[in-house]
Amino acid sequence: MGTEQDPGGPAGLGDARARRRGIGTRGRVALVVIGVVAVASGAIAVVRAGHRTDVPGRSTGSVTPGTAERTAGAADERVRDGRVRDARTVWPEAVASLPKTSADGLGYRPVTALGPTEILLTAGPSFEEPKRFDVYDMKTGRSRTLVTLVPGADGYVQGGVEVGEDYIAWYGRRPKEPRSWVDFWVAPRQGGDPIRVGEVTGELAGIDRFGVSGDHVVWSPEAGGVYRMPIGGGKPEKMPETDGLWLASWPWARNVPAASDIETGLPDTNQNVLADLRSGVRQNMIPLPDVTGLRCSTEWCVGRQGGGAVAMRVDGLDLSRVPWTMTEPEVYGGRFVEVYRDTTSMIYDLATGKAGGITAPSPDGRSGSYGQGASSSPTAVFFWDAKQGDDYDVLNLAAIPARE
Repeated sequence: MGTEQDPGGPAGLGDARARRRGIGTRGRVALVVIGVVAVASGAIAVVRAGHRTDVPGRSTGSVTPGTAERTAGAADERVRDGRVRDARTVWPEAVASLPKTSADGLGYRPVTALGPTEILLTAGPSFEEPKRFDVYDMKTGRSRTLVTLVPGADGYVQGGVEVGEDYIAWYGRRPKEPRSWVDFWVAPRQGGDPIRVGEVTGELAGIDRFGVSGDHVVWSPEAGGVYRMPIGGGKPEKMPETDGLWLASWPWARNVPAASDIETGLPDTNQNVLADLRSGVRQNMIPLPDVTGLRCSTEWCVGRQGGGAVAMRVDGLDLSRVPWTMTEPEVYGGRFVEVYRDTTSMIYDLATGKAGGITAPSPDGRSGSYGQGASSSPTAVFFWDAKQGDDYDVLNLAAIPARE
């Protein structure tokens, strides 16, 4: 979901997916949606208030998460004392200071990681009107221009952005036809001129999630199925055996849409399929009877159980409880989830049990905010206005070692 402009958050966090969390007067288990606010740009901001909690073609067969349940272990021990450390302290090699604006005064919006040291940014006067793609080097602190965009017609706005192995891809919309027309663009990942791929109309233009392969742009409409259009030009076609599937992150698809619980109204629906659209291999998962909202990456699954959340490997091993409260059942970077306690949001590493805070507190301490990178698939970048200055603190999940 593209979201912008959290009115009560720190300045600048309106330029990407922003969250704000406030603390109430009672200590009840809750993730309360205060409102869905439309802003002038036509984007959407989701504002939440939280209270303290007490608390995955050819088949490879089926697995049942939890067949080797672990009720306690190293990951649980590391967070048992409840202390929250800033992400910069936990993962110093993965956090850098990112300027809010470019040298020529355009606002920066993080998209996702290009690797362990580089972050893709859009640069423009507003979220939906970028002028170019820049790359920020976390080691040198310098930016370079990757792609200069072709100006759209009056009223044209940019939609989703996605990074593939060979291309960066994006699509645009007309505000007067927000769900009935889009056009697709790509540019070489190493930089170069943008290429207009084509356009689609009608139901195919209501995009749930978007991606790019070596020779096609790929997407799922809100109604499901996975479609593709050749980068060299041609008509859209539905990929075979994708009925009932939605693109997760190319080449992976699942049997639940990417739209959030708020948008679909289906918070309890479990993912039970993870399909590799490139190879045709499909894996079936059998959720535990009392787990809801199950979502799986290629490595980990997370879901809700009782008043909390649980995680397990895709093969069903290493079932454990996720500490604190999980913001939503989505896995980032293969093994990370968002969690929170009171007004502090954190990134929790399912593999190591480490957690790092990503929240900029409000002056009165009663709320906190942070931003997500704006890629279509789950981003690898989170940022927050730690010092209320000219820079963000930015966390790059691709820079966190696989094992520590």
